[in-house]
Amino acid sequence: VAELYLDPLTAHQLIKAMRQASSTPVSPFTLLQLMSAQLELRPLLTIKKAEYDKVEQTLMQWTSQLLISEPSTFDVEYDEFLRTIKTAMFFARWIEECSEDVLLKEFNVRPGELHAKKDRAMWLLYAAAELARLLAFHATEKEFHKLRFRVEYGVKEELFSLLRLKGVGRVRARRMYNNKIKDLGDVKKIDVSVLGQLLGTKIAVEIKKQVGISVDEIPPTKRKGQMGLGKY
Repeated sequence: VAELYLDPLTAHQLIKAMRQASSTPVSPFTLLQLMSAQLELRPLLTIKKAEYDKVEQTLMQWTSQLLISEPSTFDVEYDEFLRTIKTAMFFARWIEECSEDVLLKEFNVRPGELHAKKDRAMWLLYAAAELARLLAFHATEKEFHKLRFRVEYGVKEELFSLLRLKGVGRVRARRMYNNKIKDLGDVKKIDVSVLGQLLGTKIAVEIKKQVGISVDEIPPTKRKGQMGLGKY
């Protein structure tokens, strides 16, 4: 715990939650709420009056799966607990590939604050994974690692393979996936000129080199219906 620079209370809560998670399946939202409940992720997102119903509906949806007990509505800790739910909702939207503009509109979180919270969440997820490894909670450790990757890039799990490519981030990976390039095998098979139309010539050549295919030059292509000057 000291080597991970964790607050002892945080470590206690994480380990207690892991023991509970070892007997039941966990979801990304469950783990995001667990991270949001830790001191290291303060300050939490505030809840406007108009948002209370939505946050409480989300709480009711996930109550049975949460790894931290919900306090009584009359307890002073209840409002703080609701704020952990809203913060988890924010992270859940991020890993579902919402843009920074959408997060600003929905949660009033600016890009700088997003990256600060993301970095702290990644650190907590790394620390949690290390504790899970030491305590032999291997299934939970795997979930922490997967979620940490998703928080880092803000992506769904289906893009993991493409994000291993240098120069490919969440936007390019999603564009490739939506055009039926879903893994490194598809990257190898696709024609470099088609890949160049999707991502640009230079990055297409670089990506092909990363999967072991050397490309010296991409032949020029014409758009459908395009005519050269000679046709006139």
